[in-house]
Parts: sequence; structure tokens; C-alpha cells
Amino acid sequence: MNDYGRIPVCGMISGYNNDTAQPGPSNLFYINSKKLTMQGFIVIDYFDQFPEFIEQMSAWISEGKVKSEETVYHGIENAVDAFLGLFESKNKGKMLVKL
Repeated sequence: MNDYGRIPVCGMISGYNNDTAQPGPSNLFYINSKKLTMQGFIVIDYFDQFPEFIEQMSAWISEGKVKSEETVYHGIENAVDAFLGLFESKNKGKMLVKL
């Protein structure tokens, strides 16, 4: 990290069902010496910007500047596996079940 670097933290679903805490970084000393900022955020903090997001993101998708990835499970019989896979990082992008 550069001096005064910022570390955004979001998306912790993969750890929701952990039985034990995951080990943390061993170099926390750098938060102080490099004057870093680490802050969590969640999407509901930005709902007021949603209309602007939709307008800009729609343009980027149409222009091919943003591409999405998805993991698809086929059949309702695989819905449980797909759901549980969310908690085990078995998906890339959006997790879908195609019926």
C-alpha cells in the first residue's frame, strides 16, 4: 500500500457460516506507519445514488465497457447446491438456477 492508501471492505458472505474465525493479516503495523484508512461499506449507504448508477451502468454495459460473469446451475433439483455454493465461493459473478 502507498502512504495514505484506502482499503474498502465489502462482501463478507463467504465467511457468514464459518465455524472458526479466519486469521487476519500479519502486517497490521503498516496501517499506522503508512497512515492507511480501512473502512467498511454496504450498498444501502448509497441508495440515494441508485438512479444515477442505473443510468451510468446501463450505458457502460451497452458500450461493452462492463461485462458480467455468472455461474449457472440447471434444474430446480440443484437450487439447494447453488444456494449453499454462495457460502463456499463456488460461483463466479451472479449465481443462477435455470429452470
